Amino acid sequence: MSLLNFSLPAQAPALFASFLSLDQTILDALPIGVYACDIEGRIVRVNERAIQLWGRAPKLLDPEQKFCGSFWLETLQGDFIPPHETPMARAVLAGESFEGAEAVVRNPDGRRWVARVNVAPMRDAGGQVVGGINCFLDVTHEHDMRLALERQQRTFDLAMVASKMGTWRYSMADNVCVYDENAQRLYGLTEARFLHDTAGVEAKFHPDDMDLMWARVARAIDPESDGRYEVEYRVKQTDGSWRWLSAWGLVEFEGRGAERQPVAIAGASRDLTELKQSEELQRLLTNELNHRVKNSLATVQSIVNQTLRDATNVQAARRTIDARIVALAGAHDLLTARSWKGADIADLAAGAVAPFATDQILTEGPSLDVSPGQALALSLALHELATNAVKYGALSRPSGRVELRWRVQEEMLNLSWRESGGPQVSPPTRRGFGSRLIEHASRDVNGKIRLDFAPEGLVCSITAAFEAIETRPQTAV
Repeated sequence: MSLLNFSLPAQAPALFASFLSLDQTILDALPIGVYACDIEGRIVRVNERAIQLWGRAPKLLDPEQKFCGSFWLETLQGDFIPPHETPMARAVLAGESFEGAEAVVRNPDGRRWVARVNVAPMRDAGGQVVGGINCFLDVTHEHDMRLALERQQRTFDLAMVASKMGTWRYSMADNVCVYDENAQRLYGLTEARFLHDTAGVEAKFHPDDMDLMWARVARAIDPESDGRYEVEYRVKQTDGSWRWLSAWGLVEFEGRGAERQPVAIAGASRDLTELKQSEELQRLLTNELNHRVKNSLATVQSIVNQTLRDATNVQAARRTIDARIVALAGAHDLLTARSWKGADIADLAAGAVAPFATDQILTEGPSLDVSPGQALALSLALHELATNAVKYGALSRPSGRVELRWRVQEEMLNLSWRESGGPQVSPPTRRGFGSRLIEHASRDVNGKIRLDFAPEGLVCSITAAFEAIETRPQTAV
């Protein structure tokens, strides 16, 4: 391209004049695009690199092509930028300057690229704008790399949030730890910088965990160590609660040999609160399970020992033991179905009398929940009452009847087992294991059990206290 010769305004500054009078060979040797506009926005000078980048050569001094020689210009977000709103137009028309501004250029052949521009207005000796100069280059690769890094950072940030993790860096020179936003939330901090002085540490970390924390720090910063740091501790939140965190990192060392010294620890922390709560719940459940197993084994052992002690026939004793353990297992099934939170007394009653002549037994009462201990005790007691009725009482005759009723009054359960139509009843001369089991059940039901051996039929009255009773509609079978 040949030099453009035209008359400059008398007030044009020497710098502008110098640019316009530069040899074109020098301009074309520049690795960046350069062009200049006059006060009317007409392009008055352009170098070869600018033409290459635009994909076309502009018409110099063309009043129809002002401020920019590109075919199409838009923001990084994709919005069209008309020529009179370009950085060059704003420099010429408003005297603005731009450094490092970026925009997307579309060439006539469809190629799109990202331009970074430095634009400055040219002024005369009196400070009046007489034109503008624009230096620009293709930074598409750098822009794409920056976008890729930003996407990676967003992905990393989302992963850190999803995993309840945050990063930090502790500098030993100033005794300050700097936390990212995720870590600030984990540690209950309102700013990134945290001073690890005595007051700060004692206010933030749980006193029971500090000895372990400092011991792990000391081991990690030992010049002869591998620099790995890992510890679990509790940190106080803004509301005064405690949060369990797992922290791990690597020590940064400087120097070699005897000169090797720690300068910082960089690491991450993760929220362990839910895990710790789950571990505590698991511990409690395990202890509760051990307690229940021991109690169940003790009950089974008592059933076996007491039954065999009173037995005169091994086969009969075996059947009795089996029946009692089956009754106990039935209560366990009901409790397991409710996660051992309780059992419905209506289900207990139905299960207890199911192996017997149910057409001779009337059960009536509201559906309500009893505690696990009460459920086991009532199940065994009702089984013994039914077994005794089959052997000696109302259920030993077709004409016999049993009425099993319960009701709730003033947060007390009143249950009665009343037999009729059977043989005449007289008080036993000795108390068997069944009678003792029924009477001892009063301790487990948190109430009283009374046996009345009336001539017309046995009556068992059970009164039990409940902290909370859930009642349901009346049922009758």
